[in-house]
Amino acid sequence: MNKVVRKFAVDDGSTNVKVSWLDNGKLNTIISPNSFRTNWKSAALRKDKKIYNYTVGTSKYTYDATSDKALETTHVDYQYDDLNLLSVHHALLQTGIEPGPVALVVTLPITEYYNAEDCQKNEEKIARKRANLMRDISLNKGNLFEIVDVEVMPESLPAVLSTLSLSNVSAFNRSLVIDIGGTTLDMGVVVGEFDDVSAIYGNNEIGVSMVTDVARKSLAVADSDASYLVANELIKRRGDEGFVTEVVNDETQIPMILEKINTKIEELGKQVAYEAKKFAKNPNRVYLVGGGASLIYPAIKNAYATLGEKVVLVEQPQEALARELCLYHADGETISIPDQEVDVYARPVEVVNG
Repeated sequence: MNKVVRKFAVDDGSTNVKVSWLDNGKLNTIISPNSFRTNWKSAALRKDKKIYNYTVGTSKYTYDATSDKALETTHVDYQYDDLNLLSVHHALLQTGIEPGPVALVVTLPITEYYNAEDCQKNEEKIARKRANLMRDISLNKGNLFEIVDVEVMPESLPAVLSTLSLSNVSAFNRSLVIDIGGTTLDMGVVVGEFDDVSAIYGNNEIGVSMVTDVARKSLAVADSDASYLVANELIKRRGDEGFVTEVVNDETQIPMILEKINTKIEELGKQVAYEAKKFAKNPNRVYLVGGGASLIYPAIKNAYATLGEKVVLVEQPQEALARELCLYHADGETISIPDQEVDVYARPVEVVNG
């Protein structure tokens, strides 16, 4: 007898988790920010407010959007630790779908997915990522999804599948794909409409976390200690005076904070542009995806000025990878897994009462 499970595509980045799924042929996508701290929260006074208290092994965690004690996720080890497991389960709950058995397609940065020396799959790290998401986890006073199967894909390149197919790209065109996330910079050169991948590159020391760290430190100077989530929101909404004054207590420090953020964004753009030109000096097209794509777009446009409109900021760049992975695997909205396989892969989901 087979067990029918729903499929989700999950781009589980270090700053946000993007989840896409099909429902009666309609593509849905949500973005779930990562902001967890140790120990549990007390029950909320508002009945409509959901508290997410989790247990992994003997460790207790809670989702806390604003706490300055939020645990750092902007490091490569995040891909294999408790916080990754937490962030994926938490994101699945944000879909609004009743928890049940699910099969996931998740991602790894290019530098983790491929071996640097021969560009072949790093089977050990792929297996490690898969095993991490199969571990036991429980939600206090609630149910979690049962992850029964995990497929791991590389980040960045699949994010432009639809864009390339709609661009009438020549078989001789070389397209540079730049994916800038919270922790890593991933790049690849795609030939034609994804006929071939001729080169890949990754750098796990360049990411939006460079800007996030400066924002948090600047906020602390202004007596406004904040979580990574709040700092990232400030970066995105730095032009919104109302929001800025909401999160900065010492308003005399606002010009300093914004100057430091903008300076770091320029520095990030220059670093990415330098790495890109070193990796692919003269591609025919350039596509930008990832959560930090809009931040570096001006610098990349300048670096590849002769390409003009062929330097493209992909629509909704932060969600692009999850959307494309979902469409790529959209041979159906559910799959059937034999019970004996479920017995091998499934892990019991414990519900802790109290």
